[in-house]
Amino acid sequence: MEQNKALVIAIIDRMKTVLDVRTDKEVAEKLGASRSTPSVWKTRGAIPFNECIELAVNKHISLDWLVLGRGDMHVVEPVLGVETGRNLSEIPYFEDRNGWVQVEGESWYLPAEWIEGKGLKPGDLVAVQVQGDAMAPTLPSGQVVLVNQYESHADEGLCVVEFGNHRRFRRVQHLADGSVRLSCDNPAYVSEIVPAADRDQLKIIGSCFSILLPVR
Repeated sequence: MEQNKALVIAIIDRMKTVLDVRTDKEVAEKLGASRSTPSVWKTRGAIPFNECIELAVNKHISLDWLVLGRGDMHVVEPVLGVETGRNLSEIPYFEDRNGWVQVEGESWYLPAEWIEGKGLKPGDLVAVQVQGDAMAPTLPSGQVVLVNQYESHADEGLCVVEFGNHRRFRRVQHLADGSVRLSCDNPAYVSEIVPAADRDQLKIIGSCFSILLPVR
């Protein structure tokens, strides 16, 4: 009992710090309780868990600090829009409509450890929303794709290519005669052959690394 009383006294003192008051009565007033409530807590050795939880939530205070006096008083909360706590990296978000258009104020955030573990660099990554059904069913319209963006002339597979001043998702295949086949996964679309003579006009911007799906 005596140990609980000492703990309650310490809790009330920390409440005074949070509420910026000096007396037990002021604590009670701030909490919307009877003026005698803190005295009752001390007499009975009753730890005011409900009041502590409410205060911690409303004031963004560590509950561990408020009840037990351990750790820091304030809770550090992550702020969206920047790399937070060295755990998240911001990935620019684009829509694929008549070329890539960056969507202002919107980004995707991926764990930095995951990116590093895949051998990727955050600065090379962009998230792009697919428009149209040329790559369906693999990439249906509206799907967001993580693109490892770089310029390469030798990459194959599902890539982002730029040809004729237009970026598009295509499957790239280098042919023996030096030409390049650009294929769609939708059989309704005909493959395009870039002749060897026009090869320098084709840019392989990057590879489609992963599909991004929001969890709801």
